[in-house]
Amino acid sequence: MNASWFRVAGVVSVGLAAGALVACSADDSDEARAGASTAPVSADNASTEAAYGEGSQALMSCSNPDGTNSVMAAFAVAVAQELGRWNASKDFVMNSTSGRSESSWGAQQAIKLASGSDANGPIGKSRCSDGRCARVQALLDMQYDQANNQVYIQGSGSTKVLLSPAALRSRMYAKWQEQKACDQNARDGDNNSCTREQNSLQYVGSATGGCDTNFTFAVKGANGLALRFPNQLRNQLKFADSTNPYINFQNLGNGNISIDPTYGLDEDGSTSTGACTAACTKISRSSVEGACCSCGGVTKAFKKSTYNAITFKCE
Repeated sequence: MNASWFRVAGVVSVGLAAGALVACSADDSDEARAGASTAPVSADNASTEAAYGEGSQALMSCSNPDGTNSVMAAFAVAVAQELGRWNASKDFVMNSTSGRSESSWGAQQAIKLASGSDANGPIGKSRCSDGRCARVQALLDMQYDQANNQVYIQGSGSTKVLLSPAALRSRMYAKWQEQKACDQNARDGDNNSCTREQNSLQYVGSATGGCDTNFTFAVKGANGLALRFPNQLRNQLKFADSTNPYINFQNLGNGNISIDPTYGLDEDGSTSTGACTAACTKISRSSVEGACCSCGGVTKAFKKSTYNAITFKCE
């Protein structure tokens, strides 16, 4: 049993580390010290990262009032898993919608996967082996009113949080716009700016994190070499909201990064309460319908959602 399930869903930690970096809230400091990598920080980056770290401590929180912090963190993980990079201003486009579903046209704004290619190669769903990026799409589908009163996020103990699709839709679009503006004004070597340097992410594994489940990725430049401006990678996460209290970027060297979203919203993580999966909502390409689950401290069974084929509800 992951001890983090007795807290509201966790801090997302993004760090260049020798191993999975443990993300934590303020009351997890001992656990974090025990699990964090001791890889040295380079002299060039130490002062910058120290200053950033001090400021980020105040943001560490397990707050998830409308569920969007947790879902946007999971979105960043799924993008890394399936698209193999964080380049959201190219891999996603605006979707004009009524708010009901991705295919329902209207005057509201959401985001959806792009497709095709640009000068640097495939973009959006064209980067995914299944041609549709099923895990990313499952999270994008949560933006719409079709998911109203259907998506719960496991909280602390018997607490569960109901996701607001309207809040998620608004926030995803706003933060994608923020990412576009940052990318359009990219300046290599400026830690407050986005970088022109392209990144490549490869999934390494998952393990128990300070607040939930750490997903670890190895990061390089698109050329296969080490990133020249690793500190600026945090700015490629603006699409997941740089003020999201789940995000804590640290550069500890050796080219690994980790993110710590709520279990169930990304595949490949694992946690349980005895024989039951501890998740109110689970995304899985393999059917888990009818399998035992625990949501808000109550044992139930997974049921396929009505709006997405690989999203299951514990009810």
